[in-house]
Amino acid sequence: MMMAWLVMAAIAVLSVLYVMRALFGAANRPIKERDSERFIALREQEVAEELQAGRLTQDEANQLRDDLALEAQYIDKQQFYLIKDLNVTRWVLSAMVAVVLVGALALYQQLGFSKEVAFTEKMLERSATEQDISEFLAYRVARYDRAEDWYYLASEQVLAEDYADAVESYQQVLQKLDTDSPDYINVQVELAQAMFYNHDNTVSEPMRELVTQALQSNPNHVKALGLMGIVQFDAKRYKEAILAWQKAIRLGNDPQARNDLLSGITAARKQGAISEEEVPALISHRVQLSLTLTQGQLAADDVFLVYATANGQTMPVAIQRISSAEFGAPLVLTNLDNLMPGKSLAEVEEVDIVVKHAKQTSQDLSQGQIVGYLSPVPSNSDKIFNVKVAL
Repeated sequence: MMMAWLVMAAIAVLSVLYVMRALFGAANRPIKERDSERFIALREQEVAEELQAGRLTQDEANQLRDDLALEAQYIDKQQFYLIKDLNVTRWVLSAMVAVVLVGALALYQQLGFSKEVAFTEKMLERSATEQDISEFLAYRVARYDRAEDWYYLASEQVLAEDYADAVESYQQVLQKLDTDSPDYINVQVELAQAMFYNHDNTVSEPMRELVTQALQSNPNHVKALGLMGIVQFDAKRYKEAILAWQKAIRLGNDPQARNDLLSGITAARKQGAISEEEVPALISHRVQLSLTLTQGQLAADDVFLVYATANGQTMPVAIQRISSAEFGAPLVLTNLDNLMPGKSLAEVEEVDIVVKHAKQTSQDLSQGQIVGYLSPVPSNSDKIFNVKVAL
């Protein structure tokens, strides 16, 4: 894109230089023969011929020659003023072109389009560094000062573990967002999380207030429930922490987040001596899997459906969708991963494990090709079962 801008700028400069060269070249080019001079010479020849033929007297011929001389002087004077006026016009035109070009370039730089073009080119080439991204986001904030610009900056600051600045950026987002905006609660929760990180993973009163406000607006917000479990755990209300985390697990669909929440629940049960009779376990059955690629290569747009079916049934009793980036990570199918109520791992003793391969652009992932199979597998076990996958 930057190369395209440079090419267009070069074409514009060359075009202006060509026009100016033509104008000044025409002004400085010597005129070998003018139409007025040819006309006067022709008239003098006619007068001489008329005098020789006797149709004019000498006095009449002299008078005509005097008239021609005056006419020639008048024409030369008019041409002089015309050339002078054209020279002034050329200089004015050249000055205007120069002002327009310089002004356009200065305006282009002032508005920041050059920075946006340069950054876009780096992103397309995938050569942008973390420093490039941070500087560009800071520039966008300074230029536009919009909620979305502050949000992108805050997200980048969290990734860079610059939590203090991230807190300030999220606060700017909330100031600029309308409280009725559907994004307001999400920003509240992300601000609370940044506050938690900024205080060395400890709960602060502002964080507690933000999480409470978010859950008052949306009691089923998964991330807010996870943070509320942290708040309750910090206050040594372990039962409430378990209940909050269990609700987050039921509503969420992120496998990694689920594992983190399960670890928190285990810690809360231990710290609070809370038995499963007091708070029943959310997950009663689990099948732990690892996928091993034995043939073929993974592509970035690969998608896999990993599911368990009971003998004689086609509908999965547990299913998860994973990307190629998640292929090598441990995978756990639980009784919460069912598609239909009453049909889960808890209702069967053994299952068959099926792995289907598709692409992200596929209209129906369930129509993908079966690339892995393992049978039979107990519906609840601490053992990790390996499924071989051939693409």
